[in-house]
Amino acid sequence: MEKKSTGHTVYQQIRRVSVLGILVAMVLATGAGLSLNLLQERRIRDDTLTTAVQAVSHTLTITNADDVELVMEYVDRTVHGISGIDLFAVYDTDGTPVYFCDITESGNDASTLETLDKALMERLAANDQALLDNAQAPRGADHCAYAAVRRPDGSIKGYVMAGLYIRSIRDTGMRTLGIYILIGMAALSVGSLLSLRLAQRIKSDLLGYEPDAFRDLFLRRMELLDALDEGLLAIDREEHIIYINRAAAEMLSFDKETVIGKPLSQVYPQSTIPRVLDTEQPEYNISLESLHHVRILSDRMPVRRDGQIVGAVAIFRNRTEVANLARELTGVQHIVEAMRAYTHEFMNKLHVILGLLQLGEAKQAEDYVLQLTQTRALSVGRISQSIADPSVAALLIGKSCRAAELGVRLTLDPESHLSADTHFLPASGMITILGNLIENAFDAFGNAPSDTLHEIGISVRESEHGLILSVDDNACGMPEEVREHIFERGSTSKGEGHGTGLFLVKSIVDTYGGEIRVESTQGVGSSFIITFRPPQAADT
Repeated sequence: MEKKSTGHTVYQQIRRVSVLGILVAMVLATGAGLSLNLLQERRIRDDTLTTAVQAVSHTLTITNADDVELVMEYVDRTVHGISGIDLFAVYDTDGTPVYFCDITESGNDASTLETLDKALMERLAANDQALLDNAQAPRGADHCAYAAVRRPDGSIKGYVMAGLYIRSIRDTGMRTLGIYILIGMAALSVGSLLSLRLAQRIKSDLLGYEPDAFRDLFLRRMELLDALDEGLLAIDREEHIIYINRAAAEMLSFDKETVIGKPLSQVYPQSTIPRVLDTEQPEYNISLESLHHVRILSDRMPVRRDGQIVGAVAIFRNRTEVANLARELTGVQHIVEAMRAYTHEFMNKLHVILGLLQLGEAKQAEDYVLQLTQTRALSVGRISQSIADPSVAALLIGKSCRAAELGVRLTLDPESHLSADTHFLPASGMITILGNLIENAFDAFGNAPSDTLHEIGISVRESEHGLILSVDDNACGMPEEVREHIFERGSTSKGEGHGTGLFLVKSIVDTYGGEIRVESTQGVGSSFIITFRPPQAADT
């Protein structure tokens, strides 16, 4: 028996793997994004620094250098209006600092700065563009940009510097990292929620089973469906075959492995199964065209999911087998066989009479006819007087002819009596019981010695207290291990195609509340005694 998951191991693993995947993706994405962002921040810092020194150097180029105080006031206002820099300095022609502004700490003591390196001044003099050089950065600064201030004639008038402190760069990096961590945590939370919903969805789709248990359950169900005698065929909304079991494949002469996934119209053009997709109504006992002389009855019904038609399933039953079983249940087959035996015996007697006439033995032929007439009339008359139901009487008369053909003496108990309207058992059930038991006795003589007289005794006794049917034979009898299984379906020693007669007898006896007793002795014979009592007697 399959068990649903209790620890939810697989679903927890799904959630863990999903969260781990999200975490790895978040780390990779955060690392890549942070790297790109820091590179972008660096470019922005460089552009800010170079733009600041270039703007001030251009301004100083066109400003009157004699009014130093006015120039420094302008520079101070300009520097404080530029965002993205921490400090700014102005140097004279010799590289001596003449102005310094620490924006972060509001300091302006130029004496704290060192004189510019001659190599740096030579590089600035040789280049009209701003230069980035961290080697000359003031104490505490990490990133600086320098530019030369020129007179109108191109000579060097001085130098300017803009820089950033290490702490500013670190603060920017930490702020960026914090933003990415917050984004990553939000993504992790959303991912965890989605992974939980995914695990719940999978669990719901698997009806609460663990995947391995669901797989085993699915395979076992498929094996059970393949073991059915009824055929099953399922199609989807697009009329493609999505399942067919062994019985349906055999009935329809399909290759089970090759038809899956194919359109039904391609492999079975005359099928009307898709009709239920349009009508949305089930259909029952639909007769299909004969396929290899097999008559089939089909039930088909639409398959719904959430109120929508998603496909259809058809159930096939072999109508040939059903018809044969119906004939056995109603006793028609026994009546037909009895009449056939009667006809065969009658033809044999006619051949004897014809032979006597051809030999000129008219008197002997006349005596033979009179003897036959008296014997048959006596036999038929005894059965007709004892058995009022015509169908049961016809069965016994036919079986007596069959017995004579086989060399078996079949006798009806003189005390037998059956009314025409017995309420213990319908005539069809009685025909099935007597017909199968008599035929079973005929078959038993196949293993009996041939040098003894083969006899079958039949008794049908009806009274207000009940109905008793018995069939006795003097064949070889049955061993105990055989007698224990004779009423099981398929239990037979006569080969394939047999084994339903006694099963049907037992089924009818059980249906009408009867009792069956079997007495058998090896080398002596067997007796089947069946008793039906009135409902009142049965209750007590």
